[in-house]
Amino acid sequence: MKKPFTLFLILLIIMFLLSWPYYMYLYETGKIDFSPIDEQDYRGIITFCDFPHWSTDDPTGYNFIKKKIHDFEYYHPGVIIEFEPLKNSDRYEKVSDIVSDSKPDIIPITSDSPLIYDDRLEPLNKYIDRNYKDSLKEQVLDSFTYNRSIYGLPLGMYTSVMFINKNLFGQKEIDVPQDGEWTYDEFLEDMTKLTYQTGKKEKKSYYGLSMYIEGSYNLWGILMSDGANIVDDKGIVSLKGPQAESGLKKLIELYEKGTIDPVSFGDDYSKVWDSFTVNKESAVLVDESYKVQYLKYLENKNKLFQFDIALYPEGDGDVPLTLSPKVYGYGITKQSDKKKLEMAYKFVKFITDSQESVEKIGYIPVKKSIPLNDELMKKIDKAVKYTDYTPQNWHDKNVKINKAIIDGLKNKEDAKMILNKIEKIIN
Repeated sequence: MKKPFTLFLILLIIMFLLSWPYYMYLYETGKIDFSPIDEQDYRGIITFCDFPHWSTDDPTGYNFIKKKIHDFEYYHPGVIIEFEPLKNSDRYEKVSDIVSDSKPDIIPITSDSPLIYDDRLEPLNKYIDRNYKDSLKEQVLDSFTYNRSIYGLPLGMYTSVMFINKNLFGQKEIDVPQDGEWTYDEFLEDMTKLTYQTGKKEKKSYYGLSMYIEGSYNLWGILMSDGANIVDDKGIVSLKGPQAESGLKKLIELYEKGTIDPVSFGDDYSKVWDSFTVNKESAVLVDESYKVQYLKYLENKNKLFQFDIALYPEGDGDVPLTLSPKVYGYGITKQSDKKKLEMAYKFVKFITDSQESVEKIGYIPVKKSIPLNDELMKKIDKAVKYTDYTPQNWHDKNVKINKAIIDGLKNKEDAKMILNKIEKIIN
């Protein structure tokens, strides 16, 4: 009897030794959760909306979030995450409308989201400890903070960059900016060369530059190219002085030379996107940096030309400064059920904690010491470091400033006239 029992014991030990490393791997990667289940935890539906997060493996942009939802529901039996996908064209005005009507529990936010400033989001200070704050890059959490209350957790960082059609540059024998950096004089010369027409009877126009302006921050890299800053050393928000005037003159110059695709001044983002990607009518697209992954997907599928990334051109300021909300994350709308709020926070934390994966969906990690592997993402990281955060409650003012600039360009107003209008909007 001893031999069978001894053999059984040996086999048991061998099985334990073989399975234990794999078991620990599952635990360390979060696929097994040893934390005790609180029987009093919230059970029920949590509603959630989000924009697409494209990757080279996912052109739809929703797999990242759907995987997070699936895993979270697995770890939290009885919790259902009801997901409403938003379209990229919906923009943040749609989020505000949704919150007004059906109030999703969790929504996407950026630092200029009006929802942060109008008391429609839950403050999360009590859930956020010092270790988490210390793990984040400088000022990241400040971008979701208003009156000392923190209204969201960050997923990733982004900015506006210049996407370059390398084929069109090559046809005109123009070098792509080395390391993504160029002076304004080089930029102006290149944009002028890339603006031309072909054909005799039916002329086709090509442009150096296209960008959606109305609801974006894409103009700011030109406006700030000579060193203008939206917030001065005393913390006063303004756009005036010689640097602001000369930066605006550079934009006027680009417009008067005809280098900017006219679709940039409309309200249809898809026309701007198609001008660059489908029709190949513009050599440079100014757009949010996270779209790099969708462009890479198209390039890998031979549906797009070879492209590269450049920062904004450097004028007298000698650095490619720009302005952007800069941080993408999630907030929780006002909740009457404390346990539902706690569960919603757990889900937001679950989405945002895995920072190693955010590079794959086009964002720069918000946590320190997360390495970047992709060369294009390294250029974006450099651009992010040259990007200033927006002033608080800035979204509506930015939209009005863009409209004043568009109208000023179309009406051939000079830089001083346009700046006077901008100052009235700011004040």
